[in-house]
Amino acid sequence: MSHDLGRTASSQRECAVETPTQQAVQQAGRSLPRRRSRYLDVLRATAIVRVFVHHSLWIGWLTFLFPSMWVMFALAGCLTAASLERGGPVRTLRSRLRRLLPPLWVFAAVAVPLMIARGWLADQESPLRWSDLLYWVLPLANPPASAWGGPFVLALWYLRAYLWFVLLSPALWWAYRRWPLATLVAPILTALILDSPLVNLPTDKITDVVWATALYGTCWILGFARHTGRLDRIPLAVCAVAAVLVCGAGILWGVLRLNGGWPLQNVAADALWGTGYALILMRLRPSMAWLDRVPLLERIVAFVNARAMTIYIWHLPALFAAGTILLLAGVDLATPRGLAATFGLGLAATAVTTAVIGWVEDLAARRRPRLLPGQPATPASSPA
Repeated sequence: MSHDLGRTASSQRECAVETPTQQAVQQAGRSLPRRRSRYLDVLRATAIVRVFVHHSLWIGWLTFLFPSMWVMFALAGCLTAASLERGGPVRTLRSRLRRLLPPLWVFAAVAVPLMIARGWLADQESPLRWSDLLYWVLPLANPPASAWGGPFVLALWYLRAYLWFVLLSPALWWAYRRWPLATLVAPILTALILDSPLVNLPTDKITDVVWATALYGTCWILGFARHTGRLDRIPLAVCAVAAVLVCGAGILWGVLRLNGGWPLQNVAADALWGTGYALILMRLRPSMAWLDRVPLLERIVAFVNARAMTIYIWHLPALFAAGTILLLAGVDLATPRGLAATFGLGLAATAVTTAVIGWVEDLAARRRPRLLPGQPATPASSPA
């Protein structure tokens, strides 16, 4: 691939907010107004909704139909590349951490005292180590929880992985601009090596970071490739074939590594599938003009994007609370009626929690706090 960092006209409309006047604006000491991409917002909203539906109804094939986490890492990589190009590494790290950490701190202010009140100090199964509480402040490792408080932390591995990608992004961006193809394929190849019989890593905090970086790293770099327009130089048909081959390689790898069972139960196979999926999604650039005819849906998409972190962090505790209430009411959660009730009550609990706590995301993003936030993204075809 060429080392030219120029982007196509279409790529300038998404991920970043660059325009031909950027250099003059930067020289004047001012920043450009941000413009969102409808398509990327729809992808992010779909990923968040899919995660909620999966965790409430436990429909296993949804992860096969839409691998949300790989898509979310690709989207985050795209936005981080835009930030790095506009503001440099220091400004990028500051802005990303500002958006990530305050929602986690508010969550910790509720979760940690509640777990202590529920007997964490006497918990023999998952004892409280006071030094580990620092991971609730800066999640360089998974924040700890009591045995009872598992639902509070089940989804927080994403925040830990995201934080490490943000910290590594200045170096990854530097490497990508010099060796784009090698930087792109290195993480997924590392995942395959780690999953092979050649390597036997211990189970610890460092291994968690290494695994997550390898499994999702290629998707993060795909976000870089979308932002810079490199993916646009590949014909769509070629990209589609490559995506099918990568997904097929995931199924084959799973078959080879597992003795029976569903192939994508293997983590490396799952990573290949998700990476192939993210590849084609990052290559597409639909106009999304049809959203003009469904303004309510567009507002929902905008709201989910404005509250994505809050929804993601709080949906599992909300579902856990809903399930507890239903069990106390004598509802069998394993039946279709119980699952439907869990979905409905969990959705209501998540909505209320988001409305009560979501303003933290507004403050973190330096927006005016609003109960129903989110403006629809600017159509890609609209002028700046």
